[in-house]
Amino acid sequence: MSTTIFYPDIFNDVYGPIMQPGSSSHTAGPCRIGYCAYSLLGEKPSRVYIILDKNGSFAGTFGHMNEDLGMLAGAYGLLPDDERLFDIKSILKQENIEYEFEFSEIKESNHTNAVKFILSTNASDKPSCSVTLTGNSTGGGMMEIINVDGYPISYYGERCISVFDLIKESSTDIENIPEQYKDYVFSSVLPASFTNARKEQLFNSITDLIKYANENNKSLFEAVLDYETSFTGWTKNEVINYFEKIKQAMHKQCTEYIKDDSKVFETPFSGYHCKEWISYSRSNPIYAGDVVKSALEYAFCAQTMSKGVLIVPGPMGNGGGYIYSVLRAAADNYPELEDKLLEGIAIAGIFGAIAYTRTSPTGEVIGCTGECGICASMAAAGLTYIRGGNPSQVESAASLTLQAMLGLPCDPIPGGFNQPCTSRVVSAVTLAVTFADLALSGRSGVIPYHEVLDSADQIGKALPNGCKCTSTGGICLTPSALNCKKQFEEWHNK
Repeated sequence: MSTTIFYPDIFNDVYGPIMQPGSSSHTAGPCRIGYCAYSLLGEKPSRVYIILDKNGSFAGTFGHMNEDLGMLAGAYGLLPDDERLFDIKSILKQENIEYEFEFSEIKESNHTNAVKFILSTNASDKPSCSVTLTGNSTGGGMMEIINVDGYPISYYGERCISVFDLIKESSTDIENIPEQYKDYVFSSVLPASFTNARKEQLFNSITDLIKYANENNKSLFEAVLDYETSFTGWTKNEVINYFEKIKQAMHKQCTEYIKDDSKVFETPFSGYHCKEWISYSRSNPIYAGDVVKSALEYAFCAQTMSKGVLIVPGPMGNGGGYIYSVLRAAADNYPELEDKLLEGIAIAGIFGAIAYTRTSPTGEVIGCTGECGICASMAAAGLTYIRGGNPSQVESAASLTLQAMLGLPCDPIPGGFNQPCTSRVVSAVTLAVTFADLALSGRSGVIPYHEVLDSADQIGKALPNGCKCTSTGGICLTPSALNCKKQFEEWHNK
């Protein structure tokens, strides 16, 4: 049996994967699942057959979040950071690789983000020329492979291991496992893979984080470094260097559009607002203030999808960019904060890791509270920290922010010009700035952050299925939204 330890991590779950533009759960997660199927096949398939739950989240938003591109790219052997993802349909056509999507039932899983791949090849020199693999995209680009060729397994992409050994971990009937599965080997797809140096999770709440820091006479940032070194087995310098990599990717995500908009991936329904906001905000007074003005500019830049410009999730697709937008805008207006940005990103990250510990912060599970709400609370915590807030104020900022965003549905409108997502991103950015000020003024969050997360989990899970990223409820049922969806589907199916 495996002795590895698995728990939510900043680099894997929160700020991962660093990827091509899209959704972490709808693009990156299924891309990784497809890649796992590809890796077992051992070569490019001649046919890709993909089954999606007709009542699941992928079916509801299909094409709106590049689900089809991510799945096909993974089955072809690409990972989410590969720019060829956007051209995958043309690539498959050129190489005469057939593909088909079916919307029916997936008996192996009841997860709303389940996907089943059946890959086959015409090769005659292999004992098996096809692979059937089922996985769940669990949020933040993370996934779990749960079945291979009818054998139940559990694999998170965290280590290099054979299917034979995975079946042994999940089955008592090990004598009848076909020998061929020893040759079916998964490779790790996570930036922070399992090592023998991994330790138990140091803390699973911000309350315990603060207690750990106090007992060990450390700052919150130093405590976060301990968390990551315990998880990864890396040195502190290696952890800091990876945070620097994340910071650089976030910065490019939030600024590249201003430098070069030639690679923007636009459709008739994109609804990007960066150009309009820049034009307006630079020639008109912004009553909300300079920090919010700049933060929205960076956030709108982060929202644009540009081929080759990698994005950082956190936990929603562009969420890392939205968090950085707040920190970057603060440092632009108050230069003394510049040297603290990396620490602010790390502090925001640990709040995200705790969110993943207490719930599944995705639209498919607890609504947009799990995406915009968590991002806003992370940004508020990071901003409060770099402004000199004490640990209690940092937690209060996150708690206050998340309390204001409880119960949000996740109801993206296909063809709806990024609504209502844009409205909620704007809310996330502005609330983070506001509640950081409020916490620094002495306002207590009253409810510890982990208890707010537990409440978000309870409220979100009680939302109707149509309000959890299926585009079948909430604002998606308005006449105008239904018309947008009809127009999008006609365009996407051409």
